[in-house]
Amino acid sequence: DATVRERLEGLRGIYLERVVERFYPRGELGIEVLGRVAADGTALGGMELELDSILSGEPGLAVVRRDARGEPIPGAMVVVREPVPGLDVYLTLDAELQEIAEEAIRAAVERTEAEGGDLLLLDPRTGEVLAAASRRAQAARSWRGTTEPYEPGSTIKPLIVAALLAEGKATLADSVHAEDGRYVVGGRTITDVHGHGWLTLRDALRVSSNIAMVKMAARLTPEEEYGYLRDFGFGRPTGIRYPSESAGLLRRPAGWSRYSGASLAIGYEVSVTPLQMALAYAALANGGVLLEPRIVREVRARDGRVVRRDPPRAVRRVISEELAAALRGALVEVVEGGSGQAASLGPFQVAGKTGTARAVRGGRYERGAYTASFAGFFPAQDPQLVFL
Repeated sequence: DATVRERLEGLRGIYLERVVERFYPRGELGIEVLGRVAADGTALGGMELELDSILSGEPGLAVVRRDARGEPIPGAMVVVREPVPGLDVYLTLDAELQEIAEEAIRAAVERTEAEGGDLLLLDPRTGEVLAAASRRAQAARSWRGTTEPYEPGSTIKPLIVAALLAEGKATLADSVHAEDGRYVVGGRTITDVHGHGWLTLRDALRVSSNIAMVKMAARLTPEEEYGYLRDFGFGRPTGIRYPSESAGLLRRPAGWSRYSGASLAIGYEVSVTPLQMALAYAALANGGVLLEPRIVREVRARDGRVVRRDPPRAVRRVISEELAAALRGALVEVVEGGSGQAASLGPFQVAGKTGTARAVRGGRYERGAYTASFAGFFPAQDPQLVFL
C-alpha cells in the first residue's frame, strides 16, 4: 500500500513499477463488448476505448521532500493536485441474458462446425442491446456484430414485402407463379430449393421463394426499393457508441446493374451488420419505427449522481403500425409452418425469417460456403425481445 511504498522508495536495490490490472467480477463475460486495458492503463478496444475519456479520470500529483543527503523525509509527501476519479458507465447489457447468449453461440458454432457466429438480443421498444456475443475460430474476441458486414440472404425479404405493401404495389393475397423452382430473367437463372407453382405473397414469404420474391419486387422502381432498404437502416452507420462501426454497403440506383433489383430482393448485392438487421426487425416488431441503438444506459459520478442518461430515440417511421402488424402475422406463419419451424417455442408465438447466402472468399463465391441466419422476435403479438 501507499505507506509501505513510501518507506521502500529510499532503499538501494529496490525499484518500484506501477502496474494497473483491470478486475472483471464476471470473468470473460461480455469481453468482446467491454474491450480490454493494457498494463499501463491504455484502452485496447471496445467500450474501454470508446469511453476512455469518461472512464479514465485524471491522475493526481504529489511532491516528496528529501533531506540534505537526498533521502525522502518520512511522511513529508505533499499533494499538489488531487486525483479525479473517472465516471461510472452503466451499459444496457443484461448479465444473465449475456451469459445465455454466449453459451448458446458457443454451442451452435461447435455443433455446426462453423467458422464463427454472432448472437444479438435487443429490446424493440427502446433499442437497447441486451446481449451481444461473437465467436470466431482462432481470433481475438471482439464484437463483430457491429464491424463485420455480410450478405443477409432471405432475412431481407420481409423488408421488401414491407416496401411493396407500403407503396400499394401488392397485397399479401396477390399471387405470382414461382415457375416450379427455376426462372430465367435477363439471362440469369434464379432457383428455389423446392419448386412451387402459384404462390401468394404471404406464401412466398412463408416458403422463402426466391422466384416469387424477384417477380414481386420487379413492381418496385429502383428508387423505391433502395429507399425502403435505406429507411430500414442499411448503408449507413447505426450511430451506436462502439469503435469502428461498419456502415455495410447499399449502392445507390445509379450504380446498379440490370440484375441489382432482383439481387437485392433476395439479399444479395447488399451487406449489413448483424446490428443493422436486428434493428430493422425491431422496427417490424415495435410498429414500424427504426430506433437508434443504445449500449450506454447512463453515466454516473462516484457519488451516484447521474451525469448523463441517453433516452430511447426514434430515427424515423418506416412503415405504418397496421402494415407492421400484418407483417408480424406473416412472419408467425414462417415459424409455425414454413422455413423457420426450428425456431418454434411452443406456447410462445415467435415471428421470424431464415436467411442463407453464399459466402465470399477472395472476391468470389465459394462453393459450399454459406452464411446462415435467423432474425425474429417474440412474443409475436407483443414483442419484448428481438434476436438475430
